[in-house]
Amino acid sequence: MRRTRNILMSEMAGFLLIALRIIVLFETGMVEPGGWFDCGNAVFVSAFVMEMITISFIPLALYLFKIRRIARYLTADPAAAPSRLLWLGTLRMMMLCVPLVLDTLFYYQFGLDVSFGYMAIILFLCLFMIYPSLGRCLYETTDNTQKP
Repeated sequence: MRRTRNILMSEMAGFLLIALRIIVLFETGMVEPGGWFDCGNAVFVSAFVMEMITISFIPLALYLFKIRRIARYLTADPAAAPSRLLWLGTLRMMMLCVPLVLDTLFYYQFGLDVSFGYMAIILFLCLFMIYPSLGRCLYETTDNTQKP
């Protein structure tokens, strides 16, 4: 289980480092912001698509392990639980981290459009709710529905 936790933690840290690198590159002036500002309707379409992705992925990612079928899948076989948790945990992490990185990039490329910045901040805060601690990993792979 520690290996699974470490992999999930490294995925989260990797995506946060990518977003941090994007921020550092643009804020230090190494890359000039606003590169895609004059792309017609691209700002509108990108904002709409990213808003829909963010609005749909946040509840799904936060509620994913509470869905009965997935909860049963995670707790059915204790021997396979770490690999199943790794697969579903990675999916859950990608549902928040990929839009986070894209929103961060779009924030700078579309001329500091605040809607992308706000979505990136919201996604970043949601990462704390799925932080893969060892206790959470163990809790999500054990059957907690039975009463003593």
